[in-house]
Amino acid sequence: MKKNTLKKVLAMALAGMMALSVAACGQSSDTAAPEAASDSAEVKKDKVITLTIWNTEVTTPGIQDNDVARVIEEKLGIKMDIVQGDSQKFSVLVAGGDLPDIIYTNPAQQGVEANALITSGQLIAMDDLIDQYGENIKKNFPSRLDYSKKYVSNGEDKTYFLPVLCYTVDEENPDISYTIENVGLMTRWDVYAAIGYPEIQTTDDYLNVLKQMQDYARENDLAGGKEIYAISGWNDWGLWPWWLANVREMGWQDLSNGAIINKATEEVDLNYHTDAFWESLKFYNKAYNLGILDPEAFTMKNDQFWDKCNNGQVLMAYASWQTDNMNKTMASNGHPEWGFEKIPFSGYPYISGIVSGDAPLGNASDYATAITTNCEYPEKAMQLIDFCNSEEGARLLWSGVEGTHWEMKDGKAQPTESYQKLIKEDASYTTSTGITLYNKLCGFKETQILSDGSPANVLKSNEQKAQNILDIDKEYCEYYSEQRGEEFLYPGMVLNDMWQKEEVDTFTNYILYTSLVQAPSDETLNILAQCDQYMNVQGVKAIMVKDEAEFDAAREEAMTELNAMGFEKAREEILSLYEAAKTDASSFEIK
Repeated sequence: MKKNTLKKVLAMALAGMMALSVAACGQSSDTAAPEAASDSAEVKKDKVITLTIWNTEVTTPGIQDNDVARVIEEKLGIKMDIVQGDSQKFSVLVAGGDLPDIIYTNPAQQGVEANALITSGQLIAMDDLIDQYGENIKKNFPSRLDYSKKYVSNGEDKTYFLPVLCYTVDEENPDISYTIENVGLMTRWDVYAAIGYPEIQTTDDYLNVLKQMQDYARENDLAGGKEIYAISGWNDWGLWPWWLANVREMGWQDLSNGAIINKATEEVDLNYHTDAFWESLKFYNKAYNLGILDPEAFTMKNDQFWDKCNNGQVLMAYASWQTDNMNKTMASNGHPEWGFEKIPFSGYPYISGIVSGDAPLGNASDYATAITTNCEYPEKAMQLIDFCNSEEGARLLWSGVEGTHWEMKDGKAQPTESYQKLIKEDASYTTSTGITLYNKLCGFKETQILSDGSPANVLKSNEQKAQNILDIDKEYCEYYSEQRGEEFLYPGMVLNDMWQKEEVDTFTNYILYTSLVQAPSDETLNILAQCDQYMNVQGVKAIMVKDEAEFDAAREEAMTELNAMGFEKAREEILSLYEAAKTDASSFEIK
């Protein structure tokens, strides 16, 4: 890859700051593409070029050779070479000026803020490329471009990042999620059923039920001799397992830079300053003292957590994107009777995403697509990005190849019979074909209804959800059908019925201003990074204390130490930025 001297110097400066997970500061440099980029316009249509792409979800990095990748190569003349890694690898790539051609931003995973990538001179402003090659980008969810220029450009009014995974609600046909959508506590339904469906009202009730479930699972050796714990976790995402799902079920939504918002009151605060955060840690402290929290949770990696869940060693998980896959894996491994489901109870009254809500800016700055100055063929990179923001590209990325994985039938896009058969027989079949692997490049959320009347992911229509239900999901629906006197075709319909009858709550309101927050100062980012490093240790210590008195003391100690680091000063700046964003929201137009 070609690198100019200025970019190299700025990258090294940024890397030094990233040792403390601090975003680099300084005047933005001119980020024009390197000289070799001019050659890309002369690439012949029949010449296949290779683009390197950052993607942490692909388990087989390198040149992609699957059904989806082959269609992209044939249609666009582009081979995708996936670069994968953790925050440490991303830091090394930044330091050396060796970022792949296309990246997405995720500060939590990468340890670097979006603006820092701009100020280090490593990104191309995409405005001219979008004007020439971005017809689909300009047509679909155009508000993203206004947002990117104003809020994710380091004040330059240029398009460095393109938000992805946008969604517009179909009011006449709301999308009812298959279970929950995204993050929430999920429980092994088969074990819960085996102990007689005990009533759960409070979080203490839930913990006691998990203890009963653990005892039953161990007594009956459900994991074939392996140790079973009701709750486990992992340490390579910081404190993520120990607070995020819990605060969402208390009615809070996580935002950037450690902020969370109470979606009922629209009150914003930093997570460490809220009772909700500390109540979440206390939940796991109680679990630890009940003997139902896996001690290896504090040293394991995320993939080890998945392995334990798939092996039947863990009885609670944290998100539907975990359990949807785990349930299929357990079924294909000979245990269709195993599986995780959502057990509603009043102690945690909110359930994430019973129905999909509007997301005109997608994930905003999280996972937003960018082209780096290392890219020798920026025009080809933009052609790929624009294709992924078209309806044709969205259907390919989410549903696979027409005629092989989906087809038009009775006026609707539907999965082929062979595809439905294969995904039931092999839980890894979808990813082995490339389907859903490259979704972070897609402008459309998988449930977005396209112009042909079907969702981008043909498996996500309400009809297909009912048709492709797993055995464990049938048992869940049958139980609640008997309890409630209603017919439920898949688990999400149970939760939707409870929501409609005001027995549980969810959120459908789109709060615009939380996406319009300007980046905080480098001083504040530095403070927050140090606070996070401290809390990654102190939070675990709080979970492992022996009683409530020691927990309260650990909380008090933590807040004293955080304030000594400047936490309160950083908090004041973050809250002021959210207040300013409220004013901006009144004049920001969603197109």
